[in-house]
Amino acid sequence: MRQLFGVFVALLCASVGAGVERWSDAKQTKNIDPKKSAALFVGVRDFPWDKTLAIVPYAVDDAVDLAYEFTMEQQPALVDAQRVVLALSGEPQKAGSQEKLKRLLAAGVTPRNATTEDILDLLESQSRSVGSNGIFIAAFSTHGLSDDGVQYLLTASSTLAHYRRNGLTDAEIRETISRNGVARSLIFIDACRERLVKDRRSGDVDPRSVATFFRSVSKITGQVVFSAAPGGGYAYDDEERRNGVFTATVIEGLHCGARANASGFITVDALHSYVESHVLAWLQTHKNRDAKTATQWTSEGNSKELPLSICVSGSAEASRHPAR
Repeated sequence: MRQLFGVFVALLCASVGAGVERWSDAKQTKNIDPKKSAALFVGVRDFPWDKTLAIVPYAVDDAVDLAYEFTMEQQPALVDAQRVVLALSGEPQKAGSQEKLKRLLAAGVTPRNATTEDILDLLESQSRSVGSNGIFIAAFSTHGLSDDGVQYLLTASSTLAHYRRNGLTDAEIRETISRNGVARSLIFIDACRERLVKDRRSGDVDPRSVATFFRSVSKITGQVVFSAAPGGGYAYDDEERRNGVFTATVIEGLHCGARANASGFITVDALHSYVESHVLAWLQTHKNRDAKTATQWTSEGNSKELPLSICVSGSAEASRHPAR
């Protein structure tokens, strides 16, 4: 039986080959520029090329909600909306996600199809467009499976019978970003569904905090890998929140559910602690009361210190986004 998988990757890539000079430039930058950043959010709910595949109920909601989080909800935004692409197969299910999609498109986000060819093309063009003082964000919500150590993501044009040929591997994602000399990138993959087949913050952000936030992002190097499920485990959908459990918890953590540091930033390390404890609590309540772990993670360099959001009032936000 194939092992299904789910993984969240925060990947801060040092450039190789032709990108070495660009990486050197990136180390000198003082600020992250949202207009030099880029993002790709992929949500595959429906699989029109293979009717045997079960839908991923809230995959499009996951992609839309994360896109909204990083481009419009978070202040400061890490990426300008006009430099964001949404590659979707299906429609968002929540009324709130449907409204967010309308706002994203009105703000200049580009909609695209979510076939393997489209996604590979978008990964190439979007990552290549990132400046030395930018960040690349990508998120994938779909089915995933592991075969002989290779992790495959299924796209709108994938079939279960031929996923090796028409799927997308996590290695392709990382290699494309690295080849294009991206100095820093943040990648989310929520792709381990149990069933494979059918059978806003209050207050204003202090401008001084914004400047410090972007300077802090620009200093980070290394690689962080979060697995959304332990080895052999699954990622689940939450019928109450109507997102993937992992994605919903990531968003709640960014909304100051996670503990901010002394500068008021939610870092990768803090987000990991929050996601691990709250996903584990969900698993123990809904699936396996004896579960001991919910995620896996590794980190390199100082990448665990990467700031992801600013909290004006952590206690106020945590009360607005209670853990479930």
